[in-house]
Amino acid sequence: MRVLISILLLVTVNLFSATLTDYQSNYLKSFTLEEEKKYADAIDLLESIYPKYKYDYELNLRLGWLKYLNKDYKNSIKYLESANYVNKNSLEHLNMILLPYTALKDIKNVKKYAMIILKKSPANYYANIRLAFAYYSLGKYKDALARYMVLISFYPSNTSVKLGLAATYLKLKNLSKARKYYIEILKVSPYHETAYNGYLATLKN
Repeated sequence: MRVLISILLLVTVNLFSATLTDYQSNYLKSFTLEEEKKYADAIDLLESIYPKYKYDYELNLRLGWLKYLNKDYKNSIKYLESANYVNKNSLEHLNMILLPYTALKDIKNVKKYAMIILKKSPANYYANIRLAFAYYSLGKYKDALARYMVLISFYPSNTSVKLGLAATYLKLKNLSKARKYYIEILKVSPYHETAYNGYLATLKN
C-alpha cells in the first residue's frame, strides 16, 4: 500500500512539474484572459502560435469563438471554416458559426448552415433556435413561428423557446397564444421581467 501511495505521489509531482508546450501554455492562458474579457489579448496569444498549429481543430475553434466575442465576425467565420476543413464531420463548429452569421444578419448563411446541421441532427437545439431568432430579427415572423413550433415539440419546458414563441405570436397579433406562453413562463419564473412585460402587452392590445 505504501509503495502504491509513493508511486501515485511521484506521478502527481511529475504531472504538475511537467513543462508545458507553447500550445498548452497559450491555450490555457487564453481562458483566463477570456474570463477577464481581454479578448484581443487572448486572440493575440493564440495567433502568435497559429502558423505552427494552423491545422489544429481546437485552435481554430477557439480562435473562432474569441473573434466572435471580440465582435470580429468575419474573422470568426474564417477560423470556424478552417475548423470545418480539419474536421468535416463536426457539429460543434457548425453550431458556433451560426453566431457570427446571426450577428451579421446574414440570413442566407444562417439558413445554409442550420440546414446542414438539421439534416444530421433534426432536433439540434442551437440550429433550430438560432434560425428561429434570425427569422424573427428580420421580421419573418411566420418563418420564425414554424421553427419555434418545431423547437417547442422537442423542448416543451425550455423558457427561451417559450419566450421566442410568445414574442413571435405577439408580433403576429395572436394575443391569446402569446399570453398562454407568457403565463407558462411566469408559472415557473414569477419574476421573469421580459415575460411579465410581454404578458402586459397582450392585455393592452
